Amino acid sequence: MQGINSKRVFRRNENGPNPDGDFVVYWMQAHHRYKYNYALEYAVGWANKLDKPLLIFEELKCDYPWASDRIHTFYLQGMAENADIAEKKGLNYFPVVELNSGQSKKIWQELFKNTCCLITDEYPVFFIRDRNDRLGKQFNFMVRTVDSNGLIPLGMTEKAPYNAYFFRKIMQKNFIEGYTAPPSEDPISRLKNKSYVSLTKRQKEIRETSLKRMHNLADFIGKLDIRHNIGPIALAGTRPAALEKLDCFIQHGLKKYDEKRNDPDENATSGMSPWLHFGKISEYEIVKKALEHQPQNWDLDNITYNGGSTGGFFNGDENVDSFLDEVITWREVGFHFAHHTPDYDKFETLPDWARDTLEDHADDPRKWTYSFEELEQSKTHDEIWNAAQAQLREAGVMHNYLRMLWGKKVIEWTPNPKTALEYLIELNNLYAIDGRDPNSYSGIFWCFGRFDRAWQERPVFGKIRYMTSDSTRKKVKLKQYLAKYGNQQKLDM
Repeated sequence: MQGINSKRVFRRNENGPNPDGDFVVYWMQAHHRYKYNYALEYAVGWANKLDKPLLIFEELKCDYPWASDRIHTFYLQGMAENADIAEKKGLNYFPVVELNSGQSKKIWQELFKNTCCLITDEYPVFFIRDRNDRLGKQFNFMVRTVDSNGLIPLGMTEKAPYNAYFFRKIMQKNFIEGYTAPPSEDPISRLKNKSYVSLTKRQKEIRETSLKRMHNLADFIGKLDIRHNIGPIALAGTRPAALEKLDCFIQHGLKKYDEKRNDPDENATSGMSPWLHFGKISEYEIVKKALEHQPQNWDLDNITYNGGSTGGFFNGDENVDSFLDEVITWREVGFHFAHHTPDYDKFETLPDWARDTLEDHADDPRKWTYSFEELEQSKTHDEIWNAAQAQLREAGVMHNYLRMLWGKKVIEWTPNPKTALEYLIELNNLYAIDGRDPNSYSGIFWCFGRFDRAWQERPVFGKIRYMTSDSTRKKVKLKQYLAKYGNQQKLDM
């Protein structure tokens, strides 16, 4: 606890620990890992301070928004991994895998009655944000949430950053402090009281049932009332899969990142967002790995504050510098924006200029208009857009550059900008394994002007940035990408 910045810790009530409690709880809600986890480190600190055992609680509901076989499978692969590690290390691990809606809430409400205090993850979007707001009111013992989302603590900003330049200045001023105060690599190793938590007969049965469900996923998942038409993807939701992907990027993609990252055929992006979203790997690990590939004589003394400009801060390899700006500035600006903006997913939270110009042009005639179903199934006249949507639908991810074009075209092809926003959020959160995340909301809302500036005014788009498939085809390499995802049925015209 001593090394954790106070701006990472959020009081959910003013209560102290329950003196009659039997154990401390760490509830894995967003950061599903035992390594490099500030929240777990904080929970271990409290368990040691109170000389109590630690119970690690992890759940999977079946009534969360956009629930599907795709998300459930990825999530449960990670839970099964956590269960296996807990067994090997002798940890108190209590999983709940729901069969019917509402089961989990009843279980944890009963389980936490014997708790000294509850520590969980601070996360600024999705149902986790709302639930964290309620947790402190539900219990008469201490409830704290801890931010493990990025290098710059969420409490470091006082208001929502309105663009990347504004946030980059904050990042640059605080980077060294954040990077040199990393989360503990193995916080569990510091746990002093390793005695087992006493469970009731019913609680033991629930635990064993949940373990069987996560380890027999194929037999269990079909019984759930979730979307079965959105199937699993090839990626595994485990930490080893995340580390393997990172190593592959460092060895093959990083060295060409600055010049080639926008080319789908080059495979130069990191692809880390699925595991970042589910908290199987920390941003710190990714940044550390990238910095290890700066020039041999580079160190932190090379860093110079440059007032928020994109170049000339890290002063190292241009590929590493460019990648770090993406993974720190562009990823974290979305987290800080959502942290300060409860309605982060609403049209009304766009900058005034963007909202006004889009509303001014809302009734402009559109050459093409498509229904949600036509967009969902890649049935448009545009080969590149169809391919991007096909990748999202089939692989659960989308190339970063094409995601911008994907969003811009939906603005152009729907009756009005509010409908476009509704469609994009729904498509993204249904199919993207990294959806329902501050970073993915940033990507969608950037298409509507968030974190951007005004450009030349034109029909439909007003003053927001305009993109075309023709210019994209000229700028980036797409031959292999279109061969893989572009063989989609176009809408008959």
